[in-house]
Amino acid sequence: MNEQEITEVSEINPKNPFANETEFEAYNSDYGEIVPQIRIEGCKIPLFPNLRERNRIRRYENIVGGFLLGHFALSNILFVILGEAFIFFLSLADGAAGTLPENYHSLAWEYFGDTSSYTALMMLCIAGCSIAVAWFGCKATKIPVSHLFQTKDFSLGLAVSYIAIALLIQTLTGWAAIGIEELMEGVGVSDYDPDLMKFHDVKSVIIDFVYGVIVAPITEELLVRGFVMKNLSRVSQRFGIVMSAFFFGVWHENIPQFILAFMGGCFFGYISMKHNSLVPSIIAHMGVNLCATVFDLCDTYHWDTASDIFNIFYVLMVIAGAILLLKMLMTERFPRTTPAQAERGLRIALTSPLLMGVLLCHIGSAVFMIVQENV
Repeated sequence: MNEQEITEVSEINPKNPFANETEFEAYNSDYGEIVPQIRIEGCKIPLFPNLRERNRIRRYENIVGGFLLGHFALSNILFVILGEAFIFFLSLADGAAGTLPENYHSLAWEYFGDTSSYTALMMLCIAGCSIAVAWFGCKATKIPVSHLFQTKDFSLGLAVSYIAIALLIQTLTGWAAIGIEELMEGVGVSDYDPDLMKFHDVKSVIIDFVYGVIVAPITEELLVRGFVMKNLSRVSQRFGIVMSAFFFGVWHENIPQFILAFMGGCFFGYISMKHNSLVPSIIAHMGVNLCATVFDLCDTYHWDTASDIFNIFYVLMVIAGAILLLKMLMTERFPRTTPAQAERGLRIALTSPLLMGVLLCHIGSAVFMIVQENV
């Protein structure tokens, strides 16, 4: 067989049409949804896809892009509408007590931005839109949502080990982010760093904990590692992991969180595919967010003793994570890409307008925030 000319097997496996032994076959979708004639005897998958196959691959990528654009627009519009409603009712209450100043609207938004209600509303909009987009996106691409949680070969021990590895990644990417920020500051540019954690009172602590540790990991993994990665992996699992992690990073719209979200996203994507479930990535994601929340609480309220104890625990977990990651790298392998899969990967994605559109929206938003930060 000449791999330069054709990928050919005696009988094509619809769940592994490119005969890639490094992929997790149970995770794959039926490639017959892209090449319907795949089950016909004598069918061959050429090295280079024809126009029809490219268009069908591009269709799934554009669906992903279209739904993510919907998430971007809907979450922002919904937040503005609900925020304006809050300001309106606030003005009714204040107006009853006396005459309102001319700049009341801007002052009210400034006041609102420093309240726990602002944080709660923003998080509610993002989480609600994530659930809706993931649900309807999976319906549009015929992915049973229940199948995303049918965990395979997973245990409590693996859950702890994945959290330890995720904390190691958090530490390494944190150092990298600090280095990049120092380089930026050296040329007079400050990065935008959204501060959603505002621990004004007990209510704000509860809101941040519930969202950051429980709601965000579930909704983000459902959207990114569920709907997005599942559809972007229809040709290549490696492409699906890396591309979904890249979008996850860009989604955060600032450099420190991009680095963590991208590297962590690659790890979350891998363990999701390995166990054919979102459960492992959700648990690892929860572990990372829990530690970040505890650190912020200790720093905000100067809990020095608790901070010292937690630092010891964190260091031990990171050391364990380094050992476990080394073991994983020695015994497991990241999915590779065959030549035929490579021809159906990035080149087609770059010509998928909706997929590239959502990427440009988030990059544009990040640049805008950086410019605003430096004006």
